[in-house]
Amino acid sequence: MLRYLVPVIKSNTFLFAVFSGAIFYAIQFHSSDFLKIGNSEFPIRKIEFDGNERVSDVLLLKMSGLRHKNNIFSYSLDDVKNKLESIAWIKSVAVQRKLPDTVYVRIAERTPIAILQSKYKLYLIDSEGKILENDGVIGSNNLPIIVGEGAEKETDQLLRCLDKFPKIRKQLVFAVRVGRRRWNIKINRGVTVKLPESGITHSLGILEEISDGNGFFSDDIDAIDLRIPDRVIVTKKSK
Repeated sequence: MLRYLVPVIKSNTFLFAVFSGAIFYAIQFHSSDFLKIGNSEFPIRKIEFDGNERVSDVLLLKMSGLRHKNNIFSYSLDDVKNKLESIAWIKSVAVQRKLPDTVYVRIAERTPIAILQSKYKLYLIDSEGKILENDGVIGSNNLPIIVGEGAEKETDQLLRCLDKFPKIRKQLVFAVRVGRRRWNIKINRGVTVKLPESGITHSLGILEEISDGNGFFSDDIDAIDLRIPDRVIVTKKSK
């Protein structure tokens, strides 16, 4: 029985070898052919940037590495995304291929919420405490100035608390982070308000209650100390 199977096995082995070889050469041929097609087809004809206001299209194009007429599949979308997210003003990026010839890039920029003063320089910061370039500080006079070690990480929480008390919020000029623990804020007419380490919302509520209808205080007040719960200590300016 075995002697009859040997020719069959040899025959099948030979056919398998021939078949495998044919597949191998077919793959090599088509892969090579595909690469040739890939280098000449699907050129980028349009690069669309959307959502950017502060960052120019020129800078985005330069940083992305994208080039017109290059093959649309020759770029890694993740690589383009990472390059663009290295720009300080950019929070997140989404990149899409729109076949046959368009790359669409959606930009989400960072929004400045305050001006950080550090080592005699001014920087815009966003809600995550991300320090942005100082090029945009001019023209941002409506933003409060903050100072102190670690202040940029706590600014968003402070401003969120202040937003609950619009009369006080609109008077905010300056905020100083004291010992990485608490805030002193300077409001209208140079009044310094010393806030506690915790319970800021409660203290700001008291501050708004004792202010006038517009959130102002009299000109002779120098400081208001709210660090002791349920107690307000007012210091008047020396004459």
